[in-house]
Amino acid sequence: MENYLYELKLSYRRTKRRRQTGALRSSMDSFEVMKTVFDKDLIEAREEFIVLYLNRANEIIGYYKAFQGGVSSVVADTKLILSTGLKVLASGIILAHNHPSGRIIPSEQDIRLTRRVKEACKLVDMELLDHLIVTAENGFYSFADEGKI
Repeated sequence: MENYLYELKLSYRRTKRRRQTGALRSSMDSFEVMKTVFDKDLIEAREEFIVLYLNRANEIIGYYKAFQGGVSSVVADTKLILSTGLKVLASGIILAHNHPSGRIIPSEQDIRLTRRVKEACKLVDMELLDHLIVTAENGFYSFADEGKI
């Protein structure tokens, strides 16, 4: 009998030697990393959504510039966030996106997305550690620090 299903093959291979950044212990640690990842020339022009993937010791496995949006919004897909985390065997994730307006208060959309990703993470034994809203001038907002995770 001939098989008509496609076979999926996954691999895990580092593309570069991991830079030793140490464990992330606070939202400030995460923010310091994110400041180096966001495009400084575009942070006030358009929204971007980035995911940090962490191992069990909260050390960075890598990041994924997952989604780009417009001036006032970005659409994030939970399936893509988690599928990447599963592929790199992440134990934890930190979400981050910027608000070009400089406003650090989360929108209802931001809150709903955070809840949805948190619930999805539970199903695959991954932990959503934080969701940061980053701005160029006004610092950041941490969902974890505000008790919203």
